[in-house]
Amino acid sequence: CKCFKGQYTGLENEYFRADFQVADKAIQYAEEWNDICSRDETILITKGDVHTIGGKMYLVEPLIRNFTKFTSNNGWIAHDEGWVGEAMEAFTHFSYHRSGGNLIVCDLQGRYRHNRFNQSKSRFELTDVAVCSRRCHYGPTDLGEKGIDSFFHNHVCNQFCNVNGRWQRPRATTQWFPKSSSTSMMRSSQARLLNLGNRSTFRSGFGGILEEDSDDSDCW
Repeated sequence: CKCFKGQYTGLENEYFRADFQVADKAIQYAEEWNDICSRDETILITKGDVHTIGGKMYLVEPLIRNFTKFTSNNGWIAHDEGWVGEAMEAFTHFSYHRSGGNLIVCDLQGRYRHNRFNQSKSRFELTDVAVCSRRCHYGPTDLGEKGIDSFFHNHVCNQFCNVNGRWQRPRATTQWFPKSSSTSMMRSSQARLLNLGNRSTFRSGFGGILEEDSDDSDCW
């Protein structure tokens, strides 16, 4: 499960309020991906439940063993996961293409569940993903156009991209955020920074960026 540390509880309601909206949107694009991919490359995205215990909110998610982080929402991509990592990158690219360039499903984490008895039942199982959108509709992990830009600055199309025709992508890109495998969140009071076009000016306001605690991946 995930929770917020005391100093960050101001983000708690905003994050948990958006979590189901993010999951529903990600599931929509996963189902579209499943229509075009091979049967052993399908994606299942799980949804958590919010529980309040002793006045503190927790996001409780299904347990995924052998957990791997494939991408973050700040442009970081794991380049050492072989074809599994390439497929996850391609799914994010696919979501951009299918949304008409309006969003990406990112911060992909979970596992590839290999069924050695029936390969067609192998699949990706993902949880707690993020959506970066041009209108910043998906909570504090939505880093807007700059999140989209940062992903494509690091993404190189691979064997899983451009199925059934060439997929659209931004023409010019910039890495706006420090790359980190941790999930980045923007305080709503600092969201105006996402409108800044100058990278130096934008980065001077990074006090508004919160990253998942690397010492305890279940807390912020």
